[in-house]
Amino acid sequence: MIERGLASTRREWNDYSVVNSPYEGSNKLRQYVERFDTLSFFNQYAGMLSYFYILGQMLAPYVRIPIHGAYIDSRLHVFWIQASRSGKSIAYEFTAKILKLCGIESEKFSAGSDSKLIGSVIETPKVDEDGKRVGGVDFEVVPGLLNGYKTLLFDEGSILLDDSKSYFSQKILFLQQAMAPIGSETNVLVNHLKGASIYTPSGISLWATTFPPKDIMHHVLEKGFFQRVFLYQNDVNLETRQTTSEHRMSGVYVPVPEQVWSYEEISNWIVGMRDDVRDRLFTVAGIDQDQWDSMSEEQREEVAVNHSHMLFSIGPNYHAALLSAVDDYYDLVKTVSDGNVRETAISFLPNVENYTIIFSNMIAATMGTNVITAEHISMASEIIYDNLHNLIIWLEQKRDYKASRERQADVRAWKQAFAGCKRQVHDRTKKEVVRKTELQARYAALNAVSVKTAERRLSKLIENKLSVMVKEGRNVYVSLEV
Repeated sequence: MIERGLASTRREWNDYSVVNSPYEGSNKLRQYVERFDTLSFFNQYAGMLSYFYILGQMLAPYVRIPIHGAYIDSRLHVFWIQASRSGKSIAYEFTAKILKLCGIESEKFSAGSDSKLIGSVIETPKVDEDGKRVGGVDFEVVPGLLNGYKTLLFDEGSILLDDSKSYFSQKILFLQQAMAPIGSETNVLVNHLKGASIYTPSGISLWATTFPPKDIMHHVLEKGFFQRVFLYQNDVNLETRQTTSEHRMSGVYVPVPEQVWSYEEISNWIVGMRDDVRDRLFTVAGIDQDQWDSMSEEQREEVAVNHSHMLFSIGPNYHAALLSAVDDYYDLVKTVSDGNVRETAISFLPNVENYTIIFSNMIAATMGTNVITAEHISMASEIIYDNLHNLIIWLEQKRDYKASRERQADVRAWKQAFAGCKRQVHDRTKKEVVRKTELQARYAALNAVSVKTAERRLSKLIENKLSVMVKEGRNVYVSLEV
């Protein structure tokens, strides 16, 4: 059971059991994130999403997850909202490099039209064998970016939120269809044009990043696009930026540690997992690579669907773990007092549930097994619960809740540190005080930050009159006023 309540804070990336378990797969995933962190500093959670994004796309042609009579696939669609110049673009540079080494096509979209996404029709004059015009025209369909299996980056995702461009008017509809389960009727994008109709089955994985747009809540509250992606919103405050700058400057002319994996080692590992899953499908289907290559997309889809129950199996307590995760998600949503925020949070839950299933499948593949266990569900739900928790706090921010919750969490952290120090009553003020240096050291140890960071935070606490500093000769003491 996951710790509940909006007052709890998101755990550090290396506290997640998926990277902190004794299994070899956990160690390899940790290596992935540590390599990611050498480029995109302190964005390790996004590093985990990058890993699942790549693996999900690698497995997408082969994995169909049955839910009663329906199926979902393994793809992850990420929409990452974070301040400018905080590591988003270079995070995708890393991701794209791994994708290339894994043999996955990666496209970037920064400007264009609906036709660039879904496809277009080119009209050319008919000619004979000698190249002479014979009258009439031929129509050639040019596939769009959403066609086939590939990854698609919107490096400035705010373009998706602009409704003023008539030539780009159906982008959200097309992307929503592209994100529908592969093989479903809604996954086939259709556009009827002069001369031909375009039918585009899509196996793309979407990765979009943007700074926080001013009108973002209009889109989140009133449109269904964000309910179909893994919406990751991360605040980067001034302190985090300073810490990042200090880390970056301290790395000039410092090589990447030898024990950190290379890009080639990472990609070879991911390709090996893909091959294991693919070969299991071929074995249960009684086919080989040549037969697969000769099939149409419809035939491949039939193979994947017909053998979905044999590609992975489930261990004891699998469903109990899934239901426990669902209870945790709903219990979290029920704590939201504002009705509008609660209804919006509820609208995210079907996708949250799907990603719990998808992540657990990919975690099983990461651990080198075809049996999905209750432990894999727990590993997945930790990651997803924290993001849902953060998302709800972000939604509440628009109603002035976030500042008070962060302040309450910070006060609790200082109270905990204060309680662990040697306390005494100050003669002049008659207040209970502790040595400032001891409090800072205690806080730093409890919250896994540097003493310098603790000192900055304590200064802010004093500035907000939540703590008082008093001096006795060379000794400096502080009291808490909360």
